[in-house]
Amino acid sequence: LGEPPPAGTVADPVVMAFLRRQRRLEEQNRRREASLAQRLHRFLRKKFYLFRRSALMTCISLRNLALGRPPLQQLAQEVAFANWRGEEEEARPEGGGGGQGDPEL
Repeated sequence: LGEPPPAGTVADPVVMAFLRRQRRLEEQNRRREASLAQRLHRFLRKKFYLFRRSALMTCISLRNLALGRPPLQQLAQEVAFANWRGEEEEARPEGGGGGQGDPEL
């Protein structure tokens, strides 16, 4: 219990749901027990990445309006770069895939 199944085995959906729920509960407990400095750091980090994503997506949208839509692959790379959340997401393999590919614009 508590460990993900080995890479070669087919996981039961009920077991995977249970493990996700357990991880979520552990994360909630860690957040509740965090110090004020840790909470402030987490808050500022979330706001930074929210602002960063908003600014990048706005720039991408304005460029697309002015110059037309770029190739789909380039657009996908730019959106993936805008969605990237740093080492926080790289630590979580299910984090939405923000660390995939080359994050350059």
